Amino acid sequence: MSQSPIKTILIPSLLTAGVVFGLSVTAVTNYNTLPSSEMPQELALKEQYRNIAVRNIGLCILGSALSGLLVAGGIRSIQNSHKKAKQKQDSMSGLIAEFLSTRPE
Repeated sequence: MSQSPIKTILIPSLLTAGVVFGLSVTAVTNYNTLPSSEMPQELALKEQYRNIAVRNIGLCILGSALSGLLVAGGIRSIQNSHKKAKQKQDSMSGLIAEFLSTRPE
């Protein structure tokens, strides 16, 4: 718990979001789908591909942001459980030490 939240939470969540975004963009991008000549039907097809690409990139952004938030939430919950376990251990150690100090020899 002595490290800053930037090192423990922000960097892993940003790295996860970046990796998920990169992988999802490469998965949805499809090269060599458009013909090279520019005929009217092909221009309409190109516009349809552009609309699909914008929608897919938006979904990639949402997915990567959600993955980053999930990683940050997971790290926070792990830290909280470690903190509670440490407090419980410290209180038990204090009770044991108090019991042993008041016990007659």
